Amino acid sequence: MTNILAIETSSDACSIALCKRDEDFLFHDVMPQQHTKKLLPLVDEMLINQDLSYQNLDAIAVGCGPGSFTGVRLACSVAQGLSYSLGISAIKVSSLEVMAEHFNKKYQAKKVVTLVNAHMGQLYLGIFEYEHELSSFSEVGIQIEEFDISDFGSETYFVGNGCDLVKKQLNKIKPKIYNHFPQAIDLLNIAKKRLAKGQIINPEMIVPVYLTGE
Repeated sequence: MTNILAIETSSDACSIALCKRDEDFLFHDVMPQQHTKKLLPLVDEMLINQDLSYQNLDAIAVGCGPGSFTGVRLACSVAQGLSYSLGISAIKVSSLEVMAEHFNKKYQAKKVVTLVNAHMGQLYLGIFEYEHELSSFSEVGIQIEEFDISDFGSETYFVGNGCDLVKKQLNKIKPKIYNHFPQAIDLLNIAKKRLAKGQIINPEMIVPVYLTGE
């Protein structure tokens, strides 16, 4: 039986999930610029509500961005500190993959493209393809004008706040478009799979990825 804490604060949403043995719990709320003040009290409250302490945790998962400077730095710092101090396993996941996981699980999407506004005329582009599980992915920063809709079809799911920046191109194929914040429950699902495969990292490898323009 494994207890896993997942923290995802790369966006305006403060998202925390906990796996207590085989049961999952989620807190997810949009609270811009309040992450620093709210995150640790919310984690404390979630653990207390489930009769757990930090010492009962077996692993910590973190969404490492790309995302807002404060949110990503905070999540990575907390995860790194807990992994070091408790001697527990760490799992680092791209926040783009966290978003894609949601749509694969909820809609059985075979191809998910995540677009995040990186500011200064740039996008973070993630392309995730699924068979029974994630089969291939790529993540890259591009200039907005480099985005090419001809690479994708109408069956593709487009996700993220960067979709508005390429709306004219997206309208050519009329795909499914969602402005979606990463959720810790999806991070938790990825973490479970990686933990089962032994895909863990040392805490010093928890490195944040910031938005280019910040």
